[in-house]
Amino acid sequence: MSTLIKICGITCAADGLEAARLHVDFIGFIFYRPSKRYLEPSRAGEIVQAIRDRHGEAGPKIIGVFVDESPERIIHVRSVAQLDGVQFAGDEPPHMVAAAAPFRIRGLTTHTLDRLERYTAEAYLCDTHDPEQKGGTGRSYDYEILRPYLPRYPILIAGGLTPETVGPVVASLRPWGVDVSSSIEAGPGRKDHARMGAFVRAVRQADDGDFI
Repeated sequence: MSTLIKICGITCAADGLEAARLHVDFIGFIFYRPSKRYLEPSRAGEIVQAIRDRHGEAGPKIIGVFVDESPERIIHVRSVAQLDGVQFAGDEPPHMVAAAAPFRIRGLTTHTLDRLERYTAEAYLCDTHDPEQKGGTGRSYDYEILRPYLPRYPILIAGGLTPETVGPVVASLRPWGVDVSSSIEAGPGRKDHARMGAFVRAVRQADDGDFI
């Protein structure tokens, strides 16, 4: 099976449409206000509509990233932004994640992998631990620590992956998916389309057995 690709931190229609053109599997919007990539739900809904008008059901799934939000706000944003699924990137309890069906991604860090089995989710995103920075750090780590979990869980590897490094990681670990944001940006929230394309190509080349 091909490695699934999630492009996160989309803030404009041009970047969302380019991600869809590249046939990525998921795009992510950040609904965590302290983030430089925070997007108002109504604007996210406009971008989603533009993608669906062009690509229909063949387009990527739309994921909203939340950090310690109330269930009521998640429900509201999910409706306004036309989300297909929710990613929890804070300290949300297992029952809250379970209630967010049908599609949930549980964010974990390298320091909380022991909690993985407590959560019911369609996928688990593993990122660098930083007690002061929630919702993604953009820093790499020793991805080998995930190897024991990969055969048992659908894991998205996140944290510091770049167009230059993602191929060997995919070829070696064969994760369910990979997630990228800051390393393919021209600036916070604005994607570099050449680097976005290079990232996708590197993953697909690794899927085909050639990441050089």
